[in-house]
Amino acid sequence: MPIKALRWQVMGLGAVAALAFTSCGASGAGPTHSSPAVVSSATIRIGTGLTPETRHAAYIYQVALQEAGYSAEVVETGRDRSAIFEQMHIDMNSSATAQPTSTSPDGDAVHITPDLSGDLLLYLTDNGSTSPSIINDQRTQAQSRVQATEQSSQPATSSAWLASATASPSPTNLNVRGLSSNDIVSYVDLALPDTLELLNPSAATNRYGYVVTAATAQKYGLGSMSDLGEKCAQLSLVAPDTYTANPSGENSLREYYGCMPDQVRTTDERTEQAKQLIRGQTDLAYMFSASADISANNLTLLDDPERTQLAQNIVPLVRAGEIPQEARDIIDGVSAQLNTDSLIRLNSLTSGDNAVSETDAAHFWLSTLRG
Repeated sequence: MPIKALRWQVMGLGAVAALAFTSCGASGAGPTHSSPAVVSSATIRIGTGLTPETRHAAYIYQVALQEAGYSAEVVETGRDRSAIFEQMHIDMNSSATAQPTSTSPDGDAVHITPDLSGDLLLYLTDNGSTSPSIINDQRTQAQSRVQATEQSSQPATSSAWLASATASPSPTNLNVRGLSSNDIVSYVDLALPDTLELLNPSAATNRYGYVVTAATAQKYGLGSMSDLGEKCAQLSLVAPDTYTANPSGENSLREYYGCMPDQVRTTDERTEQAKQLIRGQTDLAYMFSASADISANNLTLLDDPERTQLAQNIVPLVRAGEIPQEARDIIDGVSAQLNTDSLIRLNSLTSGDNAVSETDAAHFWLSTLRG
């Protein structure tokens, strides 16, 4: 079915679903799922994350929770991960442990935020400069020392002990190349503070990759990054602003594929990256693999035989101890069925001249696209 016709179908399904849900509430009938284990006034707040893909997940979480009878709202996330943790009221430098005794979510905090596992790991480990095991050991040492101080009634603060703990041992680098999706999720879980939890990751993978037009692929014989070699000196590249700092980016391309593009321009605007590639203003684009522009414009995503690009699975971050088990199960159910093809379809539906709303796209996925 053409995308435009599909969009009209989505809008129709979204309207019908919304009407049905509203009518159900107005008639006094209960939701089709079991009643949530939180007070009716508690609203679960969901951050959008930093990418279109995490935004899709956030709206799907919201609609799925609402269909189960929960009050849920989507909250715009700031521009970086520091803002994500600030909105979730998480102090990344604290050695505090979770206090899972509250009967409802903290009303002022964002309670759930979907993120991309690979980029999250790079953030937590300072672009791989510190092993997650070291981070976890430092936090454990800090917690032990704070507990010892409290027991001895000597004045000290959690942050002071954390600073002492982080002075040793010396950081050990994390080799990000070749990490599996499971490895990345395990490392993220290890590096997170106890006040945050990871729910189940989705199967949806959205990794960075090098993209070329069909004409460029044919002209230079490109199907894999291994084909770049000396040809790379003739090619220009557009990439996100983080390209030089990302260990999977500039340094990895040079080290494992002997490729140093003639010119590198950076922009975080995805549509601009695709436009420059399609218009012939650049030869290569470093893009997310779930971009709708790849299939829509018959672009070629080069294979990565050296496995230099980190997997980017959508992982739900939640404030520890505050989300009811039923709500957690609902989010896990979404993750179990949200795949890469779904991300590409959702990107297509919510972009372009006839874009549908995120809420309508979420209703459509829940009613039609999920397995």
